[in-house]
Amino acid sequence: QHHHLNNHELQQLVDPGFQSLDINPKDGLLEHDELSKLFDMRDTDGNGNLSREEFGAHTGLDFLFKDPLFDHFDTDHDGVLSKDEFVEKPFAEMNQNGDSEVSRHEFDHFYTQLLHHINQHHG
Repeated sequence: QHHHLNNHELQQLVDPGFQSLDINPKDGLLEHDELSKLFDMRDTDGNGNLSREEFGAHTGLDFLFKDPLFDHFDTDHDGVLSKDEFVEKPFAEMNQNGDSEVSRHEFDHFYTQLLHHINQHHG
């Protein structure tokens, strides 16, 4: 039975995501560089793309929205995420004020909205 999550529950899924990304430095801001390095780290075979498996290792295999999130980012539907799809586009969308970093608020807002949208349309 698929259960539609409310915004509070979505928020609880999103927040640890920010914590796990904001590492270098851990300053409550996501630098473009942090996301770029994360991509390279997750791209374990070094082919410049994230496969579904590599993405799953990033989100956690039991993460409820792993597949719809992958599909959302895979805008050209080639079955892998390029750095452009996973880093550049989402970063630009999250980064409402156009500086080179994303605040926790911007991150939480972006992902809560995104998961809310997915939650309404999948299940």
